[in-house]
Amino acid sequence: MQEMAPPIPLGRFLSGAVFLSLLSSAAGVAVSPGPALEPRGGNGGNGPACKSIPGDSRWPGASEWATLNQTVGGRLIASRPAADVCHVEPFHVYDAAACVNLQTNWDRPETHLFNPVEFNTPYFQNQSCDPFTPSTQPCVLGNYVSYAINVTGVSDIVAGLKFAAQKNVRLVIKNTGHDYLGKSTGKGGLSFWTHNLKTININPTYHSSFYNGPAIKLGAGVLAGEAYVAAWQAGYRVVGGTCPTVGIAGGYTQGGGHSLLSSLYGLAADNVLEWEVVTPGGNRVVATPTKNSDLYWALSGGGGGTYGIVLSLTTRLHADGIVGGAGLSFNDSVVGNDAFWGAVSSWHAGLPAIIDSGNTVTYMLLNGSFILYSITAPGRNATGVTALLAPFLADLTTRGIAYTFAPRVSATFLDHFEHDFGPLPYGPFPVSQLTGSRLLPRGAVTNPTKNAAVTSALRTVTHSGNFYLGCNAINTRATPQPGHNRPANAVNPAWRDSVSHCIVVGPWDYTIPRADMLTRLNELTNVITPALEAATPGSGTYLNEANFQQANWQTQFYGSSYNRLKQIKKKYDPKGLLYATTAVGSDDWVIDGSGRVCRAP
Repeated sequence: MQEMAPPIPLGRFLSGAVFLSLLSSAAGVAVSPGPALEPRGGNGGNGPACKSIPGDSRWPGASEWATLNQTVGGRLIASRPAADVCHVEPFHVYDAAACVNLQTNWDRPETHLFNPVEFNTPYFQNQSCDPFTPSTQPCVLGNYVSYAINVTGVSDIVAGLKFAAQKNVRLVIKNTGHDYLGKSTGKGGLSFWTHNLKTININPTYHSSFYNGPAIKLGAGVLAGEAYVAAWQAGYRVVGGTCPTVGIAGGYTQGGGHSLLSSLYGLAADNVLEWEVVTPGGNRVVATPTKNSDLYWALSGGGGGTYGIVLSLTTRLHADGIVGGAGLSFNDSVVGNDAFWGAVSSWHAGLPAIIDSGNTVTYMLLNGSFILYSITAPGRNATGVTALLAPFLADLTTRGIAYTFAPRVSATFLDHFEHDFGPLPYGPFPVSQLTGSRLLPRGAVTNPTKNAAVTSALRTVTHSGNFYLGCNAINTRATPQPGHNRPANAVNPAWRDSVSHCIVVGPWDYTIPRADMLTRLNELTNVITPALEAATPGSGTYLNEANFQQANWQTQFYGSSYNRLKQIKKKYDPKGLLYATTAVGSDDWVIDGSGRVCRAP
């Protein structure tokens, strides 16, 4: 595996000299807070009920930040957006060649991965400092956090919590910046940057009252690709994301975490054995199904960024072995669009038979094209994969639809993953997009009338050409492996009744005005999402891959668990130190017209 090396030198951010120069007025660099995003949830103000932002009278002074920097061993980082090289003011580091390179790679995860304050959500970036605005436009912080702590241990977190509580500063948790809902940033925020917590420990004989077997402890900063390699080297596989740069212990697993292996082993949250977490009160605790069990339950599927700052998780390992795979594609070029969507209906009707035997499918739907990007069939060879898909292939032939199909087999899960989702370490996926999603329930595809309604809604998604669908067909209610009891957790109950999680993807186009992209966001919020919900009544939405403007998000993201989750939130964070967009408890707050987080009236 290629070594992961940061494209931007960390010394640029972590140097104490750089930090002090940014604090010093003598340096001549004053970073404007910049414009705020649209108010959400109501109106606040610069009063005691609001978190402070730069420019407020209560905002901490330079000496106070310097004291915090000393407390955390010089690891406090003053925010410096990566696109400063694309703007003359205020840093005076404009570099045309470097800016062109940044433009080329702006939608790549590695561009944001190693920067302590960057994140990959264009809406929340708000054009305050990106590589596509004119060089004469100043680089301002806007919705970026003001400072970040490079977390190396418990004491760093405790110091940050104490400072934020005393100084009335917003707190944020950022790991990799994979974030569609703006949870990894916030105007005037102090961020806990957990990316460098890289512990990996394998225990082949983990023992507890609910599980005996191999396990792996992963620091919060360990990426999926790193975990896959470590597990493979020891003869195992581990449940993680399809993007290799997602941190397993972060919001991924805390929000549920779907995986190529989920039809066999469950969601990532179903595999967690222990959470190591620092609560907002500053206490380091270990949460398991039998110890601090309410916190374990909430962290395992109840969403990230709100109950505490996770240092590590311990999760199950599974024996490695062969994995069958395949690619399949067809389009409407010969038979027409109606016949194409008829085949899509047939595909969904047949999904239960495919996923119920432990297989997971990743597929894409465009207006007139179907692409089976990956099938993950543990224990099957190429012949077995062909047999698995034979009924659908026969259906395509009957409909007169030509297709391409290529089955294969890999010796290990890592080999399979690298073939379909490599190359490691960064993978193939862009990250700049508008996002929504819907869980398709089993009953909605097995009933012909309901299936037709689902297909009609999917056509609505792709019709304009602004959006496509990336779906993951998974059986998350599969019977756990022998001896692998599955403790209760806070995963949205809609997952257990679903056959496919379909993500609505709208690639962000930096060549058109931002206002045009906001029009597309309006299409997603007010046209596409209602159509999907109408076709799947009573289902829900995966909270990690969703639209931050989702209506009734408490029910759509958390289902019947929300009230209990909110009680746990209040138990561990009674003062509301941790806030994240659409996280449990965020409905107690609003964002005012200047970007402050304020208590809801």
